[in-house]
Amino acid sequence: MNPFLLIGLTLGVGLALQFTRCAGELTASRLNAFVIYIALPALILLETPRLTFDSTLILPVLVAWLVMLVTSLAVLILGVALRWPKPILGCLLLILPLGNTGFVGIPLIDALVGKEGIGYAILYDQFGTFLALNTYGIAIAVGFSGGHSSLSLILGRIVRFPPFICLWVALAIALSGWSYPPWLQTSLAYLAWSLVPVVMVAVGISWHLKLAASDLKVFIGALIALLIFKPLLALGATWVLGEDGLVQLVVVLEAGMPAMISAGVLAMRYQLAPKLAASLMGYSLLFAIPSLLFWRWLLV
Repeated sequence: MNPFLLIGLTLGVGLALQFTRCAGELTASRLNAFVIYIALPALILLETPRLTFDSTLILPVLVAWLVMLVTSLAVLILGVALRWPKPILGCLLLILPLGNTGFVGIPLIDALVGKEGIGYAILYDQFGTFLALNTYGIAIAVGFSGGHSSLSLILGRIVRFPPFICLWVALAIALSGWSYPPWLQTSLAYLAWSLVPVVMVAVGISWHLKLAASDLKVFIGALIALLIFKPLLALGATWVLGEDGLVQLVVVLEAGMPAMISAGVLAMRYQLAPKLAASLMGYSLLFAIPSLLFWRWLLV
C-alpha cells in the first residue's frame, strides 16, 4: 500500500474512534505502549544494522542538538522580551525544540524518502530528540511547574527505554558483521511494519484541535517556528557542514516534524498552558504534511 494512503486511512480510523467515543486516551496509551515495547524496537533492530558506518552518522545527531539548542535560546529570548507568562514560556520551551521525530517522523521519512532514510532518522530521534526529551524536557517541565526531579530519575528513564536499549544492540550487531537468520529477519520486518498503522491510529485518537483565541498570536508564531524556522536551521547547518543528498534531506525533514506528543503530554501534565500545547500538537500535525512535501520538493 502507498505509505501516504496508509497514513491517511489509519489516521482517519483513529479520528473516527475519537469522535464516536469508541476509544479514549487509555486506548491511545495502550497502542503507544505496543509501539514503544514492540514495533519501534523491531524497526530499530531491522534498519540500524543497514547503515553505512562513516562520518555521515554524526551529522543527524549534531544537527538535531543544534536545532534544539538554537530554538530553545530563541524561545527564551523572545519570551523574556515579550514578557510571556511563565506557563506559556514553559510550554513553548517544551513544544518547539522537541519535534515528533520518532512515532510520526520515522513513518513519514519512510513515506517521503524511503527505507534508506530510516536509519538516519532513528539516529536523529534516539540520540537527539529522545535524549533531549528525557533530560531537557523533564527539567523544563518540572522547573517551570515548581516541582523537583533528580539526576538518577532522568538517567533511569533513559537507560530503561526499550528503543534506546535496542539501538545499542543494533549498533553492536552492525559493528560485529553478524546477520540475522531469515526467520528473525522476517519476524522483525512484520513487527516493524505494524508501527505506522498503530501509531497513526493512536495519534488520531488523541488528536486535539481546540484553540483559545487569547493564544492565537503565540500559536501562529509557534507553528511557523515548527514548520519553517527549524527546517531552515537544519538546512543551514548542513550547508555549513558541507553535507547534501540523502542525509541532508532526512535531517531537514526531521527538523520540520510536528510537535512531539510526549512533550505536549508533559506540558499538559504540569499545567504549562495545556490548551496551547494540545492545539499545537493537533494543528502542527495537520499542517506538517504539506510543509514536509514542500521541503522534500525543494531538496530533491
